[in-house]
Amino acid sequence: MSPDNTVQVTSLPNLAEILPYLLGHYPDDSIALHAPGPNFIDGPTMTSPLPDDPAEWKAAAELAARQFVSYAHEKGHDLGQGVIVYLCREPRADETPWDTAALLAPVTDWLTVTLLNKRACVLQTIGLVANRWWAYECTTEGCCEGQPLPSADDPTSVKAQMARLGRTPGPRTRDIVKEFRAAAPADTDFIKELDAAVAQFNARCATSTGCDATLTSTCAQIDAAVSRFRAGATTLNRTLATQLIVGLHDDGAMEAGMAHAEDDDLPHARRLWAYLARHCADPFTPEAVPALTLFAFVAWRQGDLIAARLALRDALTIDPDYDVAVAIHLGTIDGEDPRDFLAAARENRDHRMAHVQHAVQVASEYRPVTDSTADRHRQALDAATDYYAAQASTYRGQLLARYGTIDIIGAALVDFRNGPPQLMDEIAARIILGLQDRETRDAALSTGDENDLPAERQLWGYLARRCVPPHTDKAPPLLTLLGWVAWRQNDTATARHAFSDALDIDPHYRLAKHMLDGIRIERDPAAFLAVYREEAQRFAASRADLDSL
Repeated sequence: MSPDNTVQVTSLPNLAEILPYLLGHYPDDSIALHAPGPNFIDGPTMTSPLPDDPAEWKAAAELAARQFVSYAHEKGHDLGQGVIVYLCREPRADETPWDTAALLAPVTDWLTVTLLNKRACVLQTIGLVANRWWAYECTTEGCCEGQPLPSADDPTSVKAQMARLGRTPGPRTRDIVKEFRAAAPADTDFIKELDAAVAQFNARCATSTGCDATLTSTCAQIDAAVSRFRAGATTLNRTLATQLIVGLHDDGAMEAGMAHAEDDDLPHARRLWAYLARHCADPFTPEAVPALTLFAFVAWRQGDLIAARLALRDALTIDPDYDVAVAIHLGTIDGEDPRDFLAAARENRDHRMAHVQHAVQVASEYRPVTDSTADRHRQALDAATDYYAAQASTYRGQLLARYGTIDIIGAALVDFRNGPPQLMDEIAARIILGLQDRETRDAALSTGDENDLPAERQLWGYLARRCVPPHTDKAPPLLTLLGWVAWRQNDTATARHAFSDALDIDPHYRLAKHMLDGIRIERDPAAFLAVYREEAQRFAASRADLDSL
């Protein structure tokens, strides 16, 4: 600093009153650590929450000391030159300021021991309670105990010096967090509807198709909510608010929320995320994590690091492993540009939405029909189910059904290659039922040359569309066969969707899982094809077994 801008910290009262100027806010119920630089206010500073329960203070103090040492070293600061410790706590209803100060005293020892073990020297430990200060290093009885903080009337006070520089102390933590922290008592009707929204979200997201549909809906709701707040709204209807709170737990929805962080949208988005976070009262405080993280991101974009870090502190206290909050928190510490996060969020959002859109397009290839033909397909499958069960009741019947199904498939593929796809309902139903047998399904796996693939893919999609309720449980073999053909055609996106949808219907359908894992680890389908060709030859050769029965 130039001489005109120098702040003189020449006394313990000065040391006590400078904290909110160092941090930009007054940290209620916190441990604050500062390593003075050349002009005192230079140097690393960190705050850590002081739990409400004194039984947790020892662990909190030791953790705060270790974290500060690591942080200061990353900043290239030598803590051997000294650390100032601040302990901030307001008296509880049954405490005087002196009671609270005495309660804080052991924390100084825990901090000092941990810091000394890390080769950091404690210069002073200041207690700040109810606008009074205590200097715990002072051993003179009655000295430095409970003195009022200096007033601005004192020309040597930090307040007076800062006022001359045009600076004011930051707000208290408790006033900042009112913007985004849930207040008590909770709105019981809102909590009931939030509970219902959580159950609905979990039910819808039990399948990949449901996840895609929920993400699409949540993204549209985010757009609508931001538009409403942009137009001046300060509230949302209960249904939209609860669905948004829960929907934001999808990573894709979080990225869509972060995308609303252009300069013109920042004030509106900030009010929206704060509004949603405030409505996540106990026992639904975990639901607030995404909204708190989005609030923090917007505040960071606005340059309000204090509000951002306090919101992140709440989010990470609830869920220390929430990746987005962890990344943003590290970004604020390391001085990264939030616009880089914005660009990445938009790129990821666009990629996800393209994936979802592709899933909708792909699903039309095999999703069961809902038009007037559905009843006809259902009746055919009902009749075929009874017939197939009777036929497969003996071993010879199983073999006849197995080879008969393969013969019918071969004839159907000839028809599909030669003209518009058309199978009699009874024939289509018989193939669908026959493929429920694992050996039949394996024998039907595509092992021919690439010229056969279009007709095979068309057949499996045609049959999958006939697996209408209550026969949707018969679709996994068809979806797996279609996915395998798509994979052989290098259409891994369609293959992924088909395998995933098969597993949505039957999570234990092993072949679909095996192939999906193969795509995920980028295995060459040629390795699978070699195995399936051997199995096809074995199946064809074993046909002679029928003659010996």
